[in-house]
Amino acid sequence: MESKHKWLAGGAGLLLGMLAMQLWHGYQYPMRPLFVEIVNMRQDDIPLLKIEHGNDLSQEKILLTQLRSGESRYISLNHEPGKGYSVETQFADGQKTEACVGKLSTRWSNRVIITSNGVFSKD
Repeated sequence: MESKHKWLAGGAGLLLGMLAMQLWHGYQYPMRPLFVEIVNMRQDDIPLLKIEHGNDLSQEKILLTQLRSGESRYISLNHEPGKGYSVETQFADGQKTEACVGKLSTRWSNRVIITSNGVFSKD
């Protein structure tokens, strides 16, 4: 086999391998979601709740509206456990409470409890 044919076969093999890797990565789920249960244990409704997190390449903000007293909701974050995320609650009287939670978690499921005394995380 001539060296020209070897180079051509090697280049075609490299190109085919690169295309196969692109397709394989495209079909794989990019990342597991971090599930967070938000629980309102206050006597009154929470009109607005913000959850923010980020990393080197992105920033995400999620807004929950009208979280009723005793209600819980599940959300999913594009985030890894142990990196932390901030939770800010805005109440009807204009007060705000904020906490950074999830920094010590190793699980892909967290629970955030909002009480009259503040925001707590069970992770």
